[in-house]
Amino acid sequence: MSGERKLIIGTSGHVDHGKTEIVKALTGRDTDRLREEKERGISIVLGFAPIDLGEGITAAVVDVPGHERFVKTMVSGAVGIDLALLVVAADEGVMPQTLEHFEVLRLLGVKGLVVAITKIDLSDEELCSLVEGEVRELTAGTPFAGAPVVRTSAVTGAGLDDLRARLRAQALALGAREAADFFRMPVDRAWTRSGIGTIVTGTVWSGEVRKGDELVVEPLARTVRVREVHSFDRSLEAASAGMRTALALHGVKVEETEIGSQILAPGALEGSLMVNARLEVSKLAGDGVKTRRRIRFHHAASEIIGRVVVLEGGTIPAGGSGYVQLRLEKPAVARRGDRFIVRSYSPQRVIGGGTVLDPNPPKFRLHAAAATAALLGALDRGAAGEAALALAASAGPAGFPVSMLPRYGFSASDGASAVRSLEGAGGLLSIDGRIFDAASAGASERALHDLIARMSAENPLLWGVDREELRTRSGLAGSPLFEYLVERGRAAGTLFFKGGRVNAGGGERRLSPADRAALERLEERIRNGGFEFASRADLLAIVPDEKRLASYLHILAEQGSAVRVSSDGYLHAEHWGRMIDSIGARIAERGSLSVGDVKELFGFSRKFAVPLLEHLDREGFTRREGDARTAGPRLRGGGAT
Repeated sequence: MSGERKLIIGTSGHVDHGKTEIVKALTGRDTDRLREEKERGISIVLGFAPIDLGEGITAAVVDVPGHERFVKTMVSGAVGIDLALLVVAADEGVMPQTLEHFEVLRLLGVKGLVVAITKIDLSDEELCSLVEGEVRELTAGTPFAGAPVVRTSAVTGAGLDDLRARLRAQALALGAREAADFFRMPVDRAWTRSGIGTIVTGTVWSGEVRKGDELVVEPLARTVRVREVHSFDRSLEAASAGMRTALALHGVKVEETEIGSQILAPGALEGSLMVNARLEVSKLAGDGVKTRRRIRFHHAASEIIGRVVVLEGGTIPAGGSGYVQLRLEKPAVARRGDRFIVRSYSPQRVIGGGTVLDPNPPKFRLHAAAATAALLGALDRGAAGEAALALAASAGPAGFPVSMLPRYGFSASDGASAVRSLEGAGGLLSIDGRIFDAASAGASERALHDLIARMSAENPLLWGVDREELRTRSGLAGSPLFEYLVERGRAAGTLFFKGGRVNAGGGERRLSPADRAALERLEERIRNGGFEFASRADLLAIVPDEKRLASYLHILAEQGSAVRVSSDGYLHAEHWGRMIDSIGARIAERGSLSVGDVKELFGFSRKFAVPLLEHLDREGFTRREGDARTAGPRLRGGGAT
């Protein structure tokens, strides 16, 4: 045994070429379950059947309608298949819907293809050979060139064993889906059953689900709990990637689970009205795709009306490709790497398909065209490291949340590994759950130092700049990068901190000779005032400029030379210390202090005594009790600090 494989096989082909019959012959199940389907002899909705291919292969067949009126249904069934079974009738050959279905398979990037030429019991050797030639011509020059072609008859059983063997070989060649990834299942059917409630079915795209799991229905953003897990009428404890699965859900009504909604692990993905993608325009699209064209976006079993915006040039010709933004009328729940089909709005024809690159982009603006193209190019190339760096760089100073990496195609382990590797190489910074491009962070650091210099120049007499004002003016108020950069400056000895302020280049204040002389004159005036406060009016006689005087007084207070006592009164620090000592001694001697005591101790009038006592109360040196003051906590602590 080559190891277990779980996969989805999807049929495709023109109406009445025998898709349902060949599936029944292979699986023993009739996938036409509606009365109308049986009466008309054509498939209308998706049908499903398990198939035993042996060698540990657990597979399911999705049987799609072939009629041109049901291409929408065919596309919803084809999105998410691993291996395609293209059916071509020997008595008719390649037909219009054969071409369109084949184009859908090619544009979706389906990994493998087997072609079954059916109804050979109604044809002869010459006609069968002619049809084989048509098939070879159809697949030539595509990833399906050389795909196995098997002649079969559902009536006689001819070729069925060979067909099964070819499907088995193709299945074994395919890589397994990522089971360690988060759980994801697009809904393609929903109904309710008495005693059970809402039931949804779909193909599990990734991860695993178990009974009792808590999941989310998106884009509804509704939390649900899994009551039961089934696969083809079998009750299971768990289902995993590559399995057709039915889930009984608690917490959501059946009418809320639209076809195309997705059942997801909580927080994994969310809806977006815009998707950036690489679009390949089909050669069947005539004049190509022009910007603003109205389209039908087929993704994960959903069909959403929208418009396509071509990011460069305005038009993508038939057979060409380019980056586009799809602007949708309803949210799409997409992930980088998802494949999709685009059909024209009217008439409804397949015009292209492609790959989702950015599932949650901002609205495209011409001024950001170069940056958008750079990001999409990195995401398109697919390397994990390059994509992570591009996402971090595009996020700028805000940083890119590590928790969002799974939306961009990273499994949890791959994302963590890429971040660690890039950090080790110096390309990324990881701060508080966000990643930052190291080069951009370096530019932000230089800009921060330049801003400190400019702000310091605006107030040259102040030591440094206010830290919170710096945070706001730097544009980093909501980013952990601010604290990281200022702390890096502290560690490097390029930034200095004091009392909620930040300085660059040195910890000392640089003053001109004129500034130092003015400070000396102010300090001398305050000292000479003794215990009487030097008022702002007194000091304006020395420095007439109000703003400059305020800066000088701030410097004197910061240096410990002067103490602001009232709203506009200043004492020299020497006198302030002696004053506190005297007040402490008087309270210790008498138990309290009065206005009269202050007047007596310092020769004050009431004009100075009352503001002084109020200041002492505010600063915690004294505590007012009626008309007297007792020792406050700072005075009991024994100091004028």
